[in-house]
Amino acid sequence: MTRIIRPGDVQGLISAADRLRRGAVVVVPTDTNYGVFCDPFNPEAVRRVYEMKKRDGGKPLTLYVSSPTEWQRWAKDPGHPGLDGLLDEVWPGPLNIIVRKRPTVPDWVTAGQESVAVFHNRSQVLNQLAIYAGLPLAATSANISGTMDTGLVDFDTAVEHLGEHIDLAVQGSGASAYTSSSTIVSLLGERPAIVRQGDIGPEIVGRHLTDLAVPADAR
Repeated sequence: MTRIIRPGDVQGLISAADRLRRGAVVVVPTDTNYGVFCDPFNPEAVRRVYEMKKRDGGKPLTLYVSSPTEWQRWAKDPGHPGLDGLLDEVWPGPLNIIVRKRPTVPDWVTAGQESVAVFHNRSQVLNQLAIYAGLPLAATSANISGTMDTGLVDFDTAVEHLGEHIDLAVQGSGASAYTSSSTIVSLLGERPAIVRQGDIGPEIVGRHLTDLAVPADAR
């Protein structure tokens, strides 16, 4: 049976962080979905995440960082004049940015791509876990790939989908305050572009990234 760490169990989180460093795969609440997390530098742990989710090996994982500036340790600043202002306003929060990765990010996390999606949430237990582990964390939503086209992955769904394969599940203290998965903004092209629309809308992103390309269904 999967061990469940209840809200407020600090020693349980410290234990989970230690196990993460030793290759464990852990379900944890983000600001939106429950996610499944592992050490990005452990290829076996990353392989397990892909396998348990039945995830296409060509789809990269996302990198979670525990502070608003740590992403620059793992990714290259695209030099967009509005990016710092956007992150100052939105992070911690449900926004992922896609940028060029540094060589220290393993190819098995990015599916061989030269870019990486990074995010920083306000989820207290997720931040604590990453800080205790002393690692960025490779992440994806805690459900079987191809399911959950609508709605968010909650704790019960995460355990139902992945419970027999994960090592630990950390339970949050309440439901998500958001209605959809995080907004994703790519900064790889000539213009920043919204790749996926979440609760952080183009009216917020566009205040800072004034040359933002917005898909028709997000206008």
